[in-house]
Amino acid sequence: MKRISILLSMLPIGLAAQNFTEIQTGMKNFYYSASDIADIDNDGFQDIVVNGAIDSDGDGNVDTSFNEVYRNNGTTLVPYADLGADATHLGDIKFIDYNNDGLPDIISTGLSYMDIVNYKHYRFRNTGSGFIKEADLPGKIYGSMDVFDFNHDGKLDYALNGTQYDGTGFVNKLDYYQNTGNGFQQFAGWMEGTQNSSFKMVDLNNDHLLDMVILGFDQNSNPICKVYLNEGGNLTLSQTLTPLSSGTIEFADFNGDGYQDVVVSAQDSNYDGYLAVLMNNGAGHLTAQQLNIPSISDSSISVGDLNSDGYYDFMISGNDENNDAVVKSFIYDSTNQTFTENIPTGLYTLGGPGFVHLLDSDNDHHLDVLLSGFDWADPDMPSLTKIFKNASAEANLKPVPPSNLNLTKNGNRFNFSWTGASDDKTPLNALRYEIKVGSTPGAHDIAKYIVTTPSWFLELDPSIQNVYWNVRSIDASKTYSDSSTEGTLATQHVSLEEQFSIYPNPASEKVFIKGGKVSSAEMYSVDGRKMNIVLNNDQSINISHLTKGTYILQLKIKEKITTEKLIIK
Repeated sequence: MKRISILLSMLPIGLAAQNFTEIQTGMKNFYYSASDIADIDNDGFQDIVVNGAIDSDGDGNVDTSFNEVYRNNGTTLVPYADLGADATHLGDIKFIDYNNDGLPDIISTGLSYMDIVNYKHYRFRNTGSGFIKEADLPGKIYGSMDVFDFNHDGKLDYALNGTQYDGTGFVNKLDYYQNTGNGFQQFAGWMEGTQNSSFKMVDLNNDHLLDMVILGFDQNSNPICKVYLNEGGNLTLSQTLTPLSSGTIEFADFNGDGYQDVVVSAQDSNYDGYLAVLMNNGAGHLTAQQLNIPSISDSSISVGDLNSDGYYDFMISGNDENNDAVVKSFIYDSTNQTFTENIPTGLYTLGGPGFVHLLDSDNDHHLDVLLSGFDWADPDMPSLTKIFKNASAEANLKPVPPSNLNLTKNGNRFNFSWTGASDDKTPLNALRYEIKVGSTPGAHDIAKYIVTTPSWFLELDPSIQNVYWNVRSIDASKTYSDSSTEGTLATQHVSLEEQFSIYPNPASEKVFIKGGKVSSAEMYSVDGRKMNIVLNNDQSINISHLTKGTYILQLKIKEKITTEKLIIK
């Protein structure tokens, strides 16, 4: 596979800075923090959980570990639930729907000011009205966590990396927790573990198997950065990169070639800052394209389309070589295949340790910024936690959902694939997808998560013979399409030309469908909006109320789905 390489530059090209304005919220100011984002109540808005510590009495000293969930009402963030007195900081926290009930649960790890010796690791179940602690386990600090379905059974697993005391000394391990459906089976020391670490599970070579990129200090306190490719369920070392520690890893398909690239900000073996994009050649081999900028340490990275051109960019927060806070964005220019450094306006300049997250908090199809860290400009050095709204008014339409769903079954393996998705700006190859699979129509009790390819597979229990599923497209600004038409095992895409004709096309008043009996019809605009139409008994559809433009018409006959482009003039 030919690699499309890019050049990385800091040359000014007249690019306007992104503008942000602070949103007032009920969030506390967190120290040594981590966070995650998910819709905890299915109201369509992204909610937030924070793992960290606070100054509970306002005397300027951090004194209490405190973890809290904040609910997003579309306008601001309000406290929803705290996670108990024995909360954690200096660790990580993730949302995970581990029981497939549609309500994101929570996993956290770190240390508590109540017990700074015994690091903890908790699981909290989302009841729909709050969170209940269901597991209290030994935990890790100075590490990271990731959530994924490694064995393709539809149940979300997770892995926990970092350092912990085992009774004789401190050990660095990466432990894997496999979801059995009735709990988790721990595989301690599943992979080489690291301290001051980051790791990501990502399909690098599009074989639908999750690979791993990891950095940090190994057990001998040596920095490492390695790539492991998944060979039949076994992670095998495939590449050793520049040794790195105290950093962050994220991934995105920056150049739109269909393969996930990796961005990393860390320190090298000389403790100098290292910022690079690792470009993927399509076979999972990463080539580092380093950005030569002043050092950034204690950094956090988030990826997403910041300038509404459809391509992934990234934002970084941390400390420069003078230990001053820095927040920068790096904008990908698809024409010149370069990244350009950009200083956003309106943001607080907050340094590490902390976090930065790009999220669409108000569903306006533009990425806002959640930021936490030390305010090095203040002599008291408080840590602040803030959210900032993206002030851009540029139009960004939501993607078109996939229209051609195909599912085949071979033994216990269900193979899903789809086409027909598109977006007004994000290249087709760079789209991600949320796949939902259920045992009954409309359900997603078998699987629900995001994948980076327009196909996937599940290895399900032999008792499951049929499933119901749909897919949503996700663009680089993290905007979701409407759901596709639901498919089943018997649903296959067939060629419209072979069985149907639609006339007239273009049309202005009414269209007719000639061919087999159509059981249902749906129509979507190119920005993914579902139109209000009625299929008449004579298999005609009145379109006179719709505006001029191009639409996607989906028809169902004998459990077969077909699509056709329809132009209204």
